[in-house]
Order: sequence, then C-alpha cells, then structure tokens
Amino acid sequence: MFEALETGKFLSPGDYKARELRLRQELLQAQFAQAERDYPVIIVVAGLPGAGKGTLVHRLNEWMDPRRIETSAIWMHSDEEEERPFFWRFWRKLPPKGITGIFLGSWYTRPLHDATEGKLGMRDLQVQLEEINGFERMLYDDGALVIKLWLHVTRETQRRQLNEEAPRLQQNPRVHAYAGHWWDQYPRALATAEQIVLGSDSGHTPWHLIEAEDRLYREITGGEFILRALQERASRAEKPAPRKKKHRDKPGVQDQPTILAAVPTDLELGKGEYKTRLQQYQRHLQDLAWLAHRQRRSLVAVFEGWDAGGKGSAIRRVTAAIDPRLYQVVQYAAPTDEERAHHYLWRFWRKLERDGRATIFDRSWYGRVLVERVEGFAPPEAWRRAYHEINQFEGQLVAHGCIVVKFWLHITPEEQLRRFEDRQKKPHKQYKITEDDWHNREHWNDYAHAVEDMVAHTSTSFAPWTLVAGNDKRYARVQILRTLCQALNQALGGEYPAPEPAAIMSDRFQTSAPNT
Repeated sequence: MFEALETGKFLSPGDYKARELRLRQELLQAQFAQAERDYPVIIVVAGLPGAGKGTLVHRLNEWMDPRRIETSAIWMHSDEEEERPFFWRFWRKLPPKGITGIFLGSWYTRPLHDATEGKLGMRDLQVQLEEINGFERMLYDDGALVIKLWLHVTRETQRRQLNEEAPRLQQNPRVHAYAGHWWDQYPRALATAEQIVLGSDSGHTPWHLIEAEDRLYREITGGEFILRALQERASRAEKPAPRKKKHRDKPGVQDQPTILAAVPTDLELGKGEYKTRLQQYQRHLQDLAWLAHRQRRSLVAVFEGWDAGGKGSAIRRVTAAIDPRLYQVVQYAAPTDEERAHHYLWRFWRKLERDGRATIFDRSWYGRVLVERVEGFAPPEAWRRAYHEINQFEGQLVAHGCIVVKFWLHITPEEQLRRFEDRQKKPHKQYKITEDDWHNREHWNDYAHAVEDMVAHTSTSFAPWTLVAGNDKRYARVQILRTLCQALNQALGGEYPAPEPAAIMSDRFQTSAPNT
C-alpha cells in the first residue's frame, strides 16, 4: 500500500514559490467563505513519527488566517483526560461552525502506538476503528467537513528526521529520546498504519495519502488536498436547497397504548414507610458513592420525564445522600448559540465528571428524540439517526467504566394538570410553570409515542431505562434511590446489597437488567 508513495516526488524551490503564492491566496478565499457557512472543518494530520506533521501544520497556520483556526496538539495525555472516556478529549476540542480545527495528534494516535507496541491485538484494533468510524460518521452526518491527511516517509527518511543517534539527540531538543525506538519498530508500525488507513477509509471521511519525503512537495500537496475539499464542500452548499419546514412528528396511530400505560401509577407509599425507606437508601447510597470513588467508577444518572414530573425533587433526595465533593448536577434547557454551533452531543460530553464522581443530568441528550422531534426542531433523518448516536455515546461511557442509570418519571395527564394548577396558585411555585409547559401538554400523545420509541431504541443491557411511577412523589423518590443503589452495588461487585423493602417496591417497570 505505502510502496506506491515511494516514487521520489519533489518540488524545486522555484516551483514551490510559484504554487505557494496561488495556493495561499485560494486557501484564504476558501477559508473566509467557509467562515460564513454553518459547518465546521476538521483537519486530521497523521502519520508515523518523523513524517513532518508538525511542519505541515505550522505552514497551514502561516498560509491561512490563524484567527479562524484552532490547532489541537493532543499527544501528552493528562490525568484529567485519562479519567474520562477516550473521546472526551476530542469532543471538547471540536471547532464550532465556521471555524477550522486542526488535530496534530488525534483519535488515531493511541491505536497506532498501542497496536505497534503489542498492547492492542488485531481484533481490539478493529473494534477501536469501528468506534472511530462511528465518531467520524456522526460528525459528517451533522454537517462537518472532515479532511484526513496521512503523511508517509521511508524508514531511512524517518531515521534521518528523527536523528536517533544519541549525540544528536542531546543537541536537538525537538527530538524525544524515544524517537530511536520508533525507527526500530518501523516495519511493525507501518503494518499497523496500513490496517488503520484501510479500516478507517470511507466515502464520507476518506484518507488523502501524501508522499512526504520532500518537505516542499509535502506542504504544497497537503494544502492542495485541503483546498479541493473546501471547494467541493462549498459547491455543494451553494446549490439551492428546498426551503426547510419544521417537521412536526405525526404518529400514525394515536389511540393505541404506549409502554407508559404499563407503569402502575396508582402505587403509593405511606408517610411513615417513606421516611424509613428514604433514610435506609440514602445511607446506603452514601456508602456506595464513596466505594465507587475509591474504585474510580463514575456514575452518570439521567433524569427525564414529563413537565412537573418531580425530577427536581427526586434529584434533591439523591444529592442529599452523596458527599458534595463527589457529584455535579447539570441542568439543561434550550441550547445556547455556542452550543448550537456544535454537534448536539458536544455540550454533554464536556460536562462529564472525572473517574470516581457522579454526573447527574437534569434533562439530557434525549432532547434530540423528544422535544426536538415533536416540535420539529430536528428533521426526521436527524432524530432517527440519534438513536444510534446515543447508544454509541452511552456504550463508550460504559466501556470506560461509567455506571449509566436512566430514569423517565411518568405521571398521568390528570396528575400533571393538578400540579400545574397548584403551581399557578402558590406564589413561591409560580416560577416553575411556563407557557412552554402548557404548550407541551397539548401534545401529550405526540410525546408519549416519542417516549415509547426512545425506550424501544435506547434501553440497552448496558444502559437500561427505568420507568418511574411518579404520581406519588414519595414512591417515586424511593424507587429512584433503590434503583441507584442496585445499579451501583451490581457494578461494584455485588458485595454491598441494599436493605430490601416490602414487596410494594416493584421491579417490573425497569425495561431491562441493570448494567454490569
């Protein structure tokens, strides 16, 4: 594969100067035009050590307007990065719409290193490449232009570039002492590189392979690849598109029961029983939270539900049981301008806590398949695609060691109306009721069908939904605490079972087994 890139291509200084001037002008024009469009540009510069990646990135920043470029050199991993899922470090660096992000060191760096070192077998490498393909597909589907450049040099050129001889290493501070090892590993590294390129080359995010022996040829060729990609993307964007309308979801059948009809909303818990069970589970949750902290296991708890369903009061009972040093509550409403300029998952990835801490989401990424679906803020192809994207996201959390627990707090329409009217009557509760709440209530059936599809598509063995009987707030709070204790205990080895209450606490509205 890479032998085809060893033909001796080069540019003379005169040819370089002539092509550089034209290329620089056209790159600036394309960059300024892209700044006015509603998509980001993501440039990945990859290759074996010594291929000239840093020099090429330096030249791109020189040729283009650096004010609209964000360069991320991700090569030394911090403790903060290691204590979160792998893709967290990249999500937080993704550029907003209209900006170009250059990754010098990317999601390909670790698989290349680990597979070359024998820390990653071929099967595991393929699994990681599938995750990378899913990540890039997600960016592409959201409108991003992803440009991937792979720079190739021969073993002798790499050796010369790295200057592995010890005396020279002492004179050249740019060259790491580990560089000579890469030259020793070159054959294995090249074979790994071939597997990576073949396993991640696609029609929507293709690799552009560059013979990088000659610096002048490498820089011009890399710049021209980027220019062509920018121009092709711009030509597609300039084609007149039909005016988009809001796609309000219209379920085909309105009178059939949904999964929510199976939730036994008539269940209640007496005041005395409630106080006893609340204290038991809060004490147990407090102990489990510290055990999870010591085992470096993170909890991700998602709270969704009907307006006035009791999410806030339930979250307060959960946080009352956990040391403030061990959790963060994140509340979401409509996205800000900054958040709208990124992929919808961006704002959630950024808020994930480090290993051993809990992140509690008061509303979450499920807005994509609920309010954005029902209100027509996302077209059908976008919210349908989101089921897979969400499962992939939660799968990455669980693979890292996170414990994912998801709650839908269900109440009946009659109970919601009672709570709405109660909020309107009491001055200290009036801030809780808005026009949006009344609007959403008018589309109860639409939301009920959206919830059913959400549960059907995203209640997995590793991240199941728990449907909470919420008409009685006392019962709902205890059910949530009990479910959290069970999930944490199971994830921590099953050695810390919670005190089991009477048979009134039913498991039948958990949609699948707790994750392990």
